[in-house]
Amino acid sequence: MLKNTSIKKKRTHLIYLKKQHRDLDDGIITAFKMHTKDNVVSKLKLKKLHLKEEIAQLERDLEEV
Repeated sequence: MLKNTSIKKKRTHLIYLKKQHRDLDDGIITAFKMHTKDNVVSKLKLKKLHLKEEIAQLERDLEEV
């Protein structure tokens, strides 16, 4: 039972992270269009990269189940 709860939480978190990742895509595109400072765009890209790594790790964890 505990394992099923943990798996559901991981899947829910994965969905949340993927949505954040997509939202960052939109934010980066908007920032480019608005000629936002490079450091702001860089921070968005870095956050997106960290999310991608976390998503990949969660997907690996769920494959092992």
